[in-house]
Amino acid sequence: MHNFIRYKFYREHKYLSFVLNDLERLIAKTNFQIAQEVVKVTEQFKAAIELLKGHAEYEDNCLHVLLKQKNSQLYEHIEEDHGTLDETLNNLQLLLDRVNSFVLASEKVEAGYQFYVGYRKFVGENLIHLHEEETIILPELHRLYSDEELKKVEAKTYAVMSSDDLIDMLQVLFPHMNASDKRALLSDIKECQPAKYAVIWPKIQLQIPEHELPIITL
Repeated sequence: MHNFIRYKFYREHKYLSFVLNDLERLIAKTNFQIAQEVVKVTEQFKAAIELLKGHAEYEDNCLHVLLKQKNSQLYEHIEEDHGTLDETLNNLQLLLDRVNSFVLASEKVEAGYQFYVGYRKFVGENLIHLHEEETIILPELHRLYSDEELKKVEAKTYAVMSSDDLIDMLQVLFPHMNASDKRALLSDIKECQPAKYAVIWPKIQLQIPEHELPIITL
């Protein structure tokens, strides 16, 4: 059993899962005969693509590089998934584009359905991908590095982010996290960027449920 008190990455997976699943629900209810509804799906799909690509790039450049430095090869399967991400998303985009290429309502509905089942399959596969990162990659990082060494990864990120950037990030992530996750992120920021934390906390605490404050307040 993994030691639950070790330093954790991947807390943002909770938000990533929400975005992808929320989009799946939207697509499921979309009437692909109505142009405005298709536009809404297209815009949210584009935003999801940008989020996924940015997240994969961060993991490759900041986490997997740590495994490479220790000659661990466990990251290779995950990076293979990242390597095929562009192709997978491009194929989904082509399915979505087909909706607008048809004139008949029945053809639009069928094209929308094909996009939906394709996207749903992708979401399911991505959940397995996230699971493997948290149950294979994270324990390997724990085996190879101390918590103090791992903390330096996020510290580099927080160092280049402004207080406003950090506030925006927390406002996006916190609605999808529990109190322990919130405390961990705030603790990291306070430890490596105390001046920024002093700016952040008065604003962020106003958005935290009152019953969580005793747990989160540092």
